Amino acid sequence: MLIGHRFERTAQGDLHIHSRNAVQSLIVWVIGALAFILPMAFAVFVMVDGASLMAEVDPLSALLMVLLWLLIPALGLLLVVYTGVHETLVLSRVDGEGKRLTRNLFGRRERVQSAFRIDAAKSLELRRLPQAGRARTQLWLILRDGTAHRLTTDNVPVVPGSQRTDLWLRELADYLGVTLPTEVVEGAPPVVKVPYRPAPAPTSGKVVRAARQRREQGDAPAPEPTEKLGVPARALLTLLGAFFAVLELTNVMSLVPAIFTGRLRVSGFRTGSTTFYWAEQPLSFSFNLLVGIAEGVIVGFIAWGCLRVAIQGRMNAKP
Repeated sequence: MLIGHRFERTAQGDLHIHSRNAVQSLIVWVIGALAFILPMAFAVFVMVDGASLMAEVDPLSALLMVLLWLLIPALGLLLVVYTGVHETLVLSRVDGEGKRLTRNLFGRRERVQSAFRIDAAKSLELRRLPQAGRARTQLWLILRDGTAHRLTTDNVPVVPGSQRTDLWLRELADYLGVTLPTEVVEGAPPVVKVPYRPAPAPTSGKVVRAARQRREQGDAPAPEPTEKLGVPARALLTLLGAFFAVLELTNVMSLVPAIFTGRLRVSGFRTGSTTFYWAEQPLSFSFNLLVGIAEGVIVGFIAWGCLRVAIQGRMNAKP
């Protein structure tokens, strides 16, 4: 089975639906392997034949190449270890809840992507956007209180009418005790509603005074939820930020002298290296200078964002 679902019934009466996409897993394996093989091949080439070429490279460019040489395998490691390619939908009548779990290629690093109640299931609904393909269909669980939860996995597409999807829908409808969806609703996905949970009453005097001040001054917006990053993620962001910071520095080192000398050298993958002179081509010189400044602002912003998140160790999480 290259792409499909495997159904498992536990002794407690739970339903586990394991989604498998061997094609996606193979692509992740190939990209991860190439991310390690290519830098190693480049390092061997430099040690054997490229030592003289590296001696002619300026220090900033050499540092940029070293950072890129380290960044490529780091991204490959992130893809292989931290990407959840195996998905499992766990439904439990005993607990009255469902969970979407993901694991990496090795079946480890289990993460709970979403959790929801199933004891008040109302219906299953197939939806897709207008003019979207059949594989863009999404399955939603609608509860009696109006809460909607997406049941579609990220690695196995929902194709109405296919044997794989029909079997998957029958198993879900039978376990949840709802009718089998037969039609696809054209339109936007349902709005996911979060059930209201009243906050506990404050007990300390400081909290009470702060709550009274908020009521007097108006409700302040709630702080955005944040997600704490682990050490590997922070190390990768540090490496990525350092790479963009050095790239920004090389850009600055080429733009600042051009402003005073009137000589701007621009390099491109297709056009090669081209030199513009203010005295001969003022429009081309000004245009390429403005493009370089805009690129520098964007690269600097990315570098600052990566380093800031790496230092703080947290980033904004979607509610």
